[in-house]
Amino acid sequence: MQEIKFIISGRFERPNGFEMRDQLGYIAATKEEAIANCQRNNPHFHIHTVREDHSVPEVVRMQPLR
Repeated sequence: MQEIKFIISGRFERPNGFEMRDQLGYIAATKEEAIANCQRNNPHFHIHTVREDHSVPEVVRMQPLR
């Protein structure tokens, strides 16, 4: 099974009136699983968009000390 990184964009709306836009990243097999994980972990987060992220991570190489 291949897992995909999903970027979920939305807005936190807390009971005290605080609002903040944010993007959360989730790794899951399907879009539905990523949304379910997001809603379970962040109940005050209102989802606007979900997209797949196929970017390649940057590889950091060790540098020798001189």
